Amino acid sequence: MFIVSLILLTGLYFSSCAKVEDDETEPPVISDVRINKNDTLMYGNLVVKINDSLNDNPNRMDTVIATKWMYIYARFTDNEGLSTFKVEINPEYRDKRGRENVKDSIMPIIKLGQMIFNQKDITVYRNRLVQIPDTITRTRKDGDKLVMDTLVLTQKIYDMKVAVIDKAGNGDSIMDYKVVLMNRKALYDVRVGQE
Repeated sequence: MFIVSLILLTGLYFSSCAKVEDDETEPPVISDVRINKNDTLMYGNLVVKINDSLNDNPNRMDTVIATKWMYIYARFTDNEGLSTFKVEINPEYRDKRGRENVKDSIMPIIKLGQMIFNQKDITVYRNRLVQIPDTITRTRKDGDKLVMDTLVLTQKIYDMKVAVIDKAGNGDSIMDYKVVLMNRKALYDVRVGQE
């Protein structure tokens, strides 16, 4: 009788735990995403402010400078508790000599976020993600020889994905958050050209 009671209680306990997990179907929400908010850049004697926090235009695009750290600011909410988030971007690199017959290279960058587990409503500030290189080296085969090429970052507007998952496995994502990737000199040339 004791063994039967133990088995029934154990089964009842685990079935009640599973029921709680199954009831959580509301997906988490991402809002207020910004990349490198209020960032500054020194170029010679010029101090350039980028991604002004006062710019609340919904069509704005945040700028990421190659080789600088990329930080995310975002608000994540869920009714039961968050698990993790990730940021994904796929920078393109081209042959620096501009040869059309050399294939582009795409280097996917995926970075998991930190500090949100078990939170129900949290805003992350300056969560450091990654440094995007302005050049990469590629080794390719040219006949019988191995040839090394230096590829440079294609400076353009990129789609970035920000995704969040709650503890029950439900997810939400912003698929087309736009960011501009450029190097320091290009930003300097744009800013000097504006004045």
